[in-house]
Amino acid sequence: MRSSTGRRMMTAPVLVAVLTLAGTTDASAWTTAYGHVGAADRTLRGGCHDYPYRYVVKPPSGDWILETWLRDPRGKPRGSGDFTSGSDPARGRGRFGICRSTVVPGRFMIKARLSWYTAGMLPTDPPVEHQRWFKPAHFRLHR
Repeated sequence: MRSSTGRRMMTAPVLVAVLTLAGTTDASAWTTAYGHVGAADRTLRGGCHDYPYRYVVKPPSGDWILETWLRDPRGKPRGSGDFTSGSDPARGRGRFGICRSTVVPGRFMIKARLSWYTAGMLPTDPPVEHQRWFKPAHFRLHR
């Protein structure tokens, strides 16, 4: 009796740890199945200018939101954007405003998250939100 209780007590923390690790891995994974973002390498011009990027979304429903974030070579946030199914096409362009005096030349990163909504199980249920992170896109701004 004593040994089976000990085994059960030992199994519970291990099971919790495995489930926790499995949950975190899936949540942080990125995909290209639902779309992508990208930008071409460019010259970092003096002053403040808009630098374009492109996006493509392939959501399973017609109700979606795409959020984008720009990080500079030092990892600092430098801008964000959002696109919605109600006002933006599923394939389009965005722009980040970048000032040469506030950044260093180098490799910039665009992160993007697509959220879409499906109907709940019952007509009175709220919509169900689904999210996927895109593969981060990188581009360089040279002097």
